[in-house]
Amino acid sequence: MPDSIQAAPTGRAKCRGCGKAIAKGELRFGESGPNSYGEGEATTWFHLACSALMRPEKLGPVLESTADELPERDWLAECVRVGNEHPRLPRLVRAERASSGRAHCRSCRELIEKGGWRFALQTFEEGRPSPIGTIHAECAEAYFGTADLLERARRLTPELNDADAADLGQALAEQRPGLAKTQGVDEDEETKLGSGSV
Repeated sequence: MPDSIQAAPTGRAKCRGCGKAIAKGELRFGESGPNSYGEGEATTWFHLACSALMRPEKLGPVLESTADELPERDWLAECVRVGNEHPRLPRLVRAERASSGRAHCRSCRELIEKGGWRFALQTFEEGRPSPIGTIHAECAEAYFGTADLLERARRLTPELNDADAADLGQALAEQRPGLAKTQGVDEDEETKLGSGSV
């Protein structure tokens, strides 16, 4: 079963990226992969926006080969381009305030103070999301290679209000690129360093 873009026949499927339901009739991206529960392949479903933000390497070829008119096609294509240009960027799940002061930043390894803005991260293993910790919003440039994340954060965290977005934007403007200890580290080596506390 090839990867595809199609309308959801029901509203029962949940997006593997954000975990929310995909509405009946809404266009969705289907990613094929090994069936975790048996033989053959299975399809994992994503909102189109979530697939562009979290699975750009998978959505890109399908987007290029699809002649159909798609909502926000230019935005989707730009997300794919930026996500492929910055390989860690698709790990971003949402923006949030730290609920305690006990979590360590995956980038600089320092504690993230309670109430501070942070980005939750995940990777996909066999089509399944796996949380790998958080980073300071101020470490975005060092970790992702870009701090131009406000629109992406608002897409991934729709509950952010205008005041939250302004506050997060201020944190993103105060980057600390010198603190990253994982910049340039090989992926396997980074995994050995540990995912950090969540």
